Amino acid sequence: MTMALSLSEERQELSPREKEILALLATGATNQEIARALYISPNTVKVHLRNIYAKLGVMNRSEAILVGLREGIITLPGVEPGAAAEALAPPPMPVASPHLGKVLAAATLLALLVVGLLALWPRWARHPVVQGIRDAAFSDLARPALGPPRRRDAKRWSPQAPAAVPRARAAVAVWQGRIYLIGGEQHRGVMARVDVFDPARGLWSPAQAKPTAVSNMAAALLQDRIYVFGGTTTTFLPTDVVEVYDPVQDAWSPGTPLPHPLAGYALAVWHNRAFLFGGWDGARYLSSVYMYDPDADQWHLLPPMETPRAFAAAVTLDDLIYVVGGYDGRVDLADLWVFDPKAALRGENPWSQGPDMLSPRGGAAAVVAPLSVYVIGGGITLTADGAERYDLTTRTWSRVDTPYGPNWRHMAAAFLGGDIYTLGGWAGDYLAATERYRASFRNFIPFGPVNREEP
Repeated sequence: MTMALSLSEERQELSPREKEILALLATGATNQEIARALYISPNTVKVHLRNIYAKLGVMNRSEAILVGLREGIITLPGVEPGAAAEALAPPPMPVASPHLGKVLAAATLLALLVVGLLALWPRWARHPVVQGIRDAAFSDLARPALGPPRRRDAKRWSPQAPAAVPRARAAVAVWQGRIYLIGGEQHRGVMARVDVFDPARGLWSPAQAKPTAVSNMAAALLQDRIYVFGGTTTTFLPTDVVEVYDPVQDAWSPGTPLPHPLAGYALAVWHNRAFLFGGWDGARYLSSVYMYDPDADQWHLLPPMETPRAFAAAVTLDDLIYVVGGYDGRVDLADLWVFDPKAALRGENPWSQGPDMLSPRGGAAAVVAPLSVYVIGGGITLTADGAERYDLTTRTWSRVDTPYGPNWRHMAAAFLGGDIYTLGGWAGDYLAATERYRASFRNFIPFGPVNREEP
C-alpha cells in the first residue's frame, strides 16, 4: 500500500544560507539590504529567493515569511511560532452566508494588516546600537539570530564547560595552563568582560574587566603580560588603545598606542615580539605589517602583505609566521603566505607563498600543533565548513570535522597540553560553547628490566 506524504514531509529543507535570507526577509530588508548584510550580490539574493519560494511552495515574500513563522524556521521577537499564520487564516465561512463578501473583505484586510506589521516589526524592535555599525563585517548584531546551533558529533572533539556569556570576536591568551577570554561581542553589544578557563579543573572564573570594551582584536603574551591591541569599541570604529593585563595582580594598565586605529588584524608572536598583519582602520582594509617590541616599547613598520585584508589568521612555527585566509572587503580568501621575521629585520623580502587552503575562510581561528597548522571555521561571504590542517612535512591541506558549522566563525582558539580549545564564536547566534580537540596523543612506553629466556 502506498502512503501519501504530507506537504511538510515532501518539502525540501532550506539550506543554512536560505534560512538566513528568510530571517532577513522577516525583518523587512530589501534585496539590496540582504546583499549588503551577507556580502553577496543582489542577483544571488534573487536566486536564493526563487529556491526558497520553490521549497516552501509559496509565491511571494509574505507567504514565505508566514510559512517560515508557522513552521518555526524563523522567529520574530514577541511572535510565537504559528501565531502569525493563525492570524492570517480566514475564519470559517458559513455556507451560503449573506455576509460572505464582507467576511472575505475583512479577512483580506486583516491579512494585509498583519503582513504590514511584520514588515515594520524590525523598525520597532531593532536595537539602537545597531545603527552605529559602520562596516557589517565587524559586527553580528545586525544579523538575525537563528537560535543556538545544534552541536554535531565530530571525531576527536568533546564539549567542555561553557562560558557564562555567549560571545564572538574575543581575544584569547594562555598563561600558566589557563585560557584568558577577553572582551568580544554578545547580544547586548561590545564587551569588557574577562573570563578565565582552567582546563585541568574544567572551571570558569571571572577576572578584572578590561578598561576599554573592544571586539575584533587579538591578544599576545609578552613577558608574562597579556597585551590587547586596538579593536572596535562600542562605537563600532577601530581604536589605537593598547591595554596590558597582569595575571598575577589581576590588573590592567595602559600600553603604548598603536600607530593608528586598527581592528580585525591577524596576530602572531615571534621571539617576544608581536606582529600585526592587515586589518581595518575604519575606512580601508589594510596590507600593512607592524611589529611591537616590548623591550624597546616601540612599533616598527615592516614590508606589507601582497593584498589588503582583515580577519586573516596567523601562527608562528619553526621561526616562521604563517598568515592564512581573510576577507578583503568583498570576498573570503584562501591563500597562505609565509612571513620570515629574520628576513624582514634584515631589510629583505620576507614573503613567500604556500599552497591555498581547500576553502576560502575569513574570520577563522588558527593554532599550531606539532608540525601542523589548524585553521578552524570561518566563512564570511562564502560557505566554509569544518576546519583544515596544513601538514608542514607534505605541504598539503586536509579537512577536519568540527562540532559546529557551516560558517562557524570569529571564535577564539588556543593550544594547550596537546589539545586545541575553541571558545564561543558565531554560528547563526552567539555561542558560549567550549570545545576540546585532541590534536595529538601521548603513547606511554614502559621502561625496565625484561625477563627473557636465554637460548
